[in-house]
Amino acid sequence: MNKETKLLICDIDGTLCEKGRDPLPLTKKALEAFHEKDVLLGLGTGRPVDRRTIGRFREWGFDFDPDLVIGVNGCEIWYGSTGIKERFMLLEKEEVRKILDFMWDLDLNVVVFEDGYDKVLARRKDWMIEESMNRNRSNVEFVDKERFCQNDVCKLEFHYDEKYEKQIMELIAEHPSDHYVYTKSFTGTLEFMKPGVDKGVALEIVCRKLGIPLEDVVACGDMDNDIPMLIKAGTGICLANGSENTKKAADYITENDVAHDGLGEFMFQHYIR
Repeated sequence: MNKETKLLICDIDGTLCEKGRDPLPLTKKALEAFHEKDVLLGLGTGRPVDRRTIGRFREWGFDFDPDLVIGVNGCEIWYGSTGIKERFMLLEKEEVRKILDFMWDLDLNVVVFEDGYDKVLARRKDWMIEESMNRNRSNVEFVDKERFCQNDVCKLEFHYDEKYEKQIMELIAEHPSDHYVYTKSFTGTLEFMKPGVDKGVALEIVCRKLGIPLEDVVACGDMDNDIPMLIKAGTGICLANGSENTKKAADYITENDVAHDGLGEFMFQHYIR
């Protein structure tokens, strides 16, 4: 395990904290310890990059912001040193229409972040949308199929009951394409994006720009959309609650899950003395 860590980058939901909650005490202390050692702290998330995501550390009680944020699974990168947000490789509206054509009749919700949480398009209100409206103060517009197809998007997100997952996956397999990829970012959530962009590609861009060797990066995650980031980093850590695919891709798996301060405990065992 490389102890010359220059960048610690972590997924949020299921890694740093349970969805909608704050990190537990050891995880917070670990982040503070890395910050005090001048290790750069980054967030690598499926969430869009806006004032809410950037301000997450402050909400958790830290007196500092993240040094960088990789958002929308790699479509957006924000650098704290400049305050600049860059966007990459949007999914074309023509592809959005093709995906919706074969997915629309299923019992699922559709979500697009047009401008972070300040402008969210959704097909209907489900518990995830309602929770986001309450927690993130999201501005949500409920729209029809045509409205989703008006612009290129960072990602096309679907929410569904897990009992429909087999049916959904079979339908996707019947519609292969070289123009989009999909990943599971949370239980009951699928995200379609343009090929060639993911958290790992974004991490490479970040490291080149900041002059950080990838071997000096520690990346932490729990779901399939974190896998490229864990593979590219010198050290990849998966939470005990992570998906089986993510565990297989990681160098280490925490002993405890996110609900039991798994990441903080691991960091104090292996990195922080």
